[in-house]
Amino acid sequence: MSKIGLVIGREYSSRVRKKSFIIMTILGPLLFAGIIAAAIWVSVADNSEHEVLVVDYAGMLSYVNPESGRIEPSYPEIFKGDENLFFHFTDKLPSDSAFINSPYTLMLEFDDSILAAKKAHLYYKDLPSAQVSMRITGALENGIERVKVRENDQIDYSTYKRLKTSLSLAKFDINNKEDASMDQEKGIVGMMLAVIIFFFIFLYGSQVMRGVIEEKSNRIVEVIVSSIKPFQLMMGKIIGIGLVGLTQFLIWILFSILIFTAAGMIFESGGFDSVAAVDGLRSGGQTPIDFETFLQQQDGFSLLVSINWPLILFMFFIYFIGGYLLYGSLFASIGAAVDSETDTQQFLMPVMLPLFFSYFVAIMSVSNPEGFAAKLFSFIPLSSPIIMMIRTPLNSTSVWELLISVAILFATAVFFVWLAGRIYRTGILMYGKKPSYREIWKWIKFNS
Repeated sequence: MSKIGLVIGREYSSRVRKKSFIIMTILGPLLFAGIIAAAIWVSVADNSEHEVLVVDYAGMLSYVNPESGRIEPSYPEIFKGDENLFFHFTDKLPSDSAFINSPYTLMLEFDDSILAAKKAHLYYKDLPSAQVSMRITGALENGIERVKVRENDQIDYSTYKRLKTSLSLAKFDINNKEDASMDQEKGIVGMMLAVIIFFFIFLYGSQVMRGVIEEKSNRIVEVIVSSIKPFQLMMGKIIGIGLVGLTQFLIWILFSILIFTAAGMIFESGGFDSVAAVDGLRSGGQTPIDFETFLQQQDGFSLLVSINWPLILFMFFIYFIGGYLLYGSLFASIGAAVDSETDTQQFLMPVMLPLFFSYFVAIMSVSNPEGFAAKLFSFIPLSSPIIMMIRTPLNSTSVWELLISVAILFATAVFFVWLAGRIYRTGILMYGKKPSYREIWKWIKFNS
């Protein structure tokens, strides 16, 4: 056991001291959030002015002003635009060259066929942002509503707006009718953790494989195995690299807690008064509320507050350890069987297929976390580390399901470690030959 401990210490210390580990551990969450924010900003932000020419052949949305002789919108409150978006109307489609040489940046072609096809044509000189496109679509939809109401003599628009009702569906568990169910939303939170497990298993499992290949190609392993059993070397390498991943994730959790605590202190000290006033939380002489109460009043944060985070994080570590041991041992055996990383393709596919399949099943399970597929694959060890993380946040997931899933996972992981150990002990000393599956099977059956 002490020899395994020495290997664990060597693998762990050599990796946590690297600059890349320190940089990614500290800046990783910030970079990830920044990339997401930048992607959203780039996709929706557009401060440029847009002059939109609406070609209304039949005058469904416009009319000719008898005083000025100009074509104006029939519903100016809809097409009034804003500081960056201006609408202009015409009843004639300009030629392509005329539009290109005009001051207009966008041209919307509208006729009575749009009511049947439900599609309008938008021509542009420069592709507009998603935000601008949505604003134009919203104005067009409101205009079409007015047209439909106008064609119906039995109802006016104000009556239509009163009759038109938008609904949201609040779901309640019959066994817990006090609070609305957010199981599907909680499944999305679980999906985020499942994605983390997926990438951690893939990332650190690959590091195990590369580490074995590197030691094997440099012939370092021949010296190492003279003083330690191959199985002990494999276990030490798998556990050591796995602890690196857990360390990184624990630091990320600590950073998140510190940021959350700091935000709460700033809020309760009055630093967020302007934000709270907008929501009416401190206006009118109301008693200031604490940060947790404020979060519970926000729809998105109330979901996060309602989740049993101690259980979720505990199960995350359990499934991460079990899944990593299972796949990490297979990655180690692949590294031992080949001489270079280019030779791993034929062996990686059978290992990666269950992992990617679990990822796609997890995506489908978010919309139905209590469906047959989600329940079935949460007990299959090759997929349970990912699928069960989606079901764990749900209040309907029973303790016995968690226990059975974890028991099957670790029993299978132990078997895979034993199986990989038999491949590792022979393959790590094999050079200059690409083994076949039949030869690897002989390594497994071989008794030294």
